[in-house]
Amino acid sequence: MSGQPRIGRGVLSTVCSALLCAISLSAALPSASTAATAKQVRPADCAGTPTWIESATVLDEGQNSLPSCFSDASDQAEAVLSIANNRPYAQLVTVSGAMLDLAESSFDGLLEQTLSRLLADSPSPTGATAFLLGPGQRASLAIDRSAPGPAQIVHIDPAPDNAFAVGALAWAVLSAAEQYLSLPRAIESCIAAALRGGLSTPPSPELALRRIHACVNQSSGAPRALLQALAARLLRNDSFRKVIHREGTESHPARIAYAVSASNPNLPNPAIHFGLASLGTVPADRLSVRHLSASGGAPPYRFYLVPEPGGPAVPAWVHLAADGTLMLEPPAGTTSVAVPVEVVDSNGEHSVVAD
Repeated sequence: MSGQPRIGRGVLSTVCSALLCAISLSAALPSASTAATAKQVRPADCAGTPTWIESATVLDEGQNSLPSCFSDASDQAEAVLSIANNRPYAQLVTVSGAMLDLAESSFDGLLEQTLSRLLADSPSPTGATAFLLGPGQRASLAIDRSAPGPAQIVHIDPAPDNAFAVGALAWAVLSAAEQYLSLPRAIESCIAAALRGGLSTPPSPELALRRIHACVNQSSGAPRALLQALAARLLRNDSFRKVIHREGTESHPARIAYAVSASNPNLPNPAIHFGLASLGTVPADRLSVRHLSASGGAPPYRFYLVPEPGGPAVPAWVHLAADGTLMLEPPAGTTSVAVPVEVVDSNGEHSVVAD
């Protein structure tokens, strides 16, 4: 992203005026009356629970500040969860037990989409995927159905306490700054890494806020002046304590979860055939998308990467969604790669693995 100020918002200043900071602080720390009277956002396109899910806990609006439902876009390959944030703050959320496919997920806000995809790129020792949902915003989360095997429980958990407050304040700074200029991607990536670190090892307020201040100080020019002024006003211990205190006076969002029964992973069917033997030439340093197909067995099909035990790992730049969407972004210098794929039909039977 460019670091140049945007045009068309009146007179711009590279420093934070008293008025701007007051507005930004109000957005980060709304009064109880404002939060109570804010328009409630509903999940979109709600439908029934996918048939392959054994049981699920999702909450309707009015029951919880993070209402959710399964969307009508769900299919045999993935569950699409529609979720809304009716809290007065941005909410940091983790998904564990399954792969959250952020490439096929959508967010109301561009900032939420950018930060969530940057969070997904940050390494996680627990394997959980994180995303951020701004106040009054919705998202449609595509969660891949797992390959046949043991029973699976998927948890969608709101981050509590310190990690929640750090996420809320970081979002407040970035959302205020983006009203006046386009933020450099490096700054957004740095802050996303700080948020991810807070989830891995719950931070003390001082350490977490210091990490985000360090990200701000890496910027230059107009972004640096504005971000530093906003950070000086918003990323402070008293702001942190206000968010923590406010959270303590409202009901914490309930967890969302669903369970998938165990299924037999050893049901080969030689009649199921993978429909693409070669990907052809793929340009380097550019995202390429292919849609895989299959025949035989009982459609619809699901597709999985299944690296051979002890063999080479699948490169990080190869991503396969369960619906057969293959995304490739090879770095310069890549010559060739063999991608082992398994096709599973609607009966749970699978093809012979093909490269």
